[in-house]
Amino acid sequence: MTAAKGYILTGTVGAAVPTAAEISAFTETTLPTGFTILGHTSRDDLPEFGFDGGDTENRGTWQNEALKVVVTDPAVEYVTFNLLQFDEEGLELYYGRANTASGNGVYAADANTVDNQRALLIVIVDGAHKVGFYAAKTSIRREDSISLAVDDFGALPLRATILSPGGGASPFSWIDEDVINPAAG
Repeated sequence: MTAAKGYILTGTVGAAVPTAAEISAFTETTLPTGFTILGHTSRDDLPEFGFDGGDTENRGTWQNEALKVVVTDPAVEYVTFNLLQFDEEGLELYYGRANTASGNGVYAADANTVDNQRALLIVIVDGAHKVGFYAAKTSIRREDSISLAVDDFGALPLRATILSPGGGASPFSWIDEDVINPAAG
């Protein structure tokens, strides 16, 4: 897969996981139910899927020095991306503060921070082939300093940490009707 084009969308926490057919039919005007496009994101710094933690340790006995592997620091998954749109939603996600100004062309950061929890959907487009990445519950916050340059777009670096949605639900899913469990043919 070549990530020739892509879109980052958000929805309310717990928004239904899109079907493979919805991802396949995705266009800028045909969005999966419950999601909106976040805005323009960097073409040079594409979303990066990562994790923190995940450390393990071997535990043994006198009879077997490698009896069991235990997780000493559980892995926490995340996605980082650079939002290029300096609009109200982007600034609220970056600063973790609601806009206290209304309708006057000003973003005035609220004194109180908020936990920006959203469902996250990333649609990667490679010609006619589309792949979706869905997380039911994420916490979106700033990842780094705002970057500005005279020869490039300004960027709001964001990190979407994948949280447990609860109730035994899967924290994230990859969606691709052409590759994952394709119909027998």
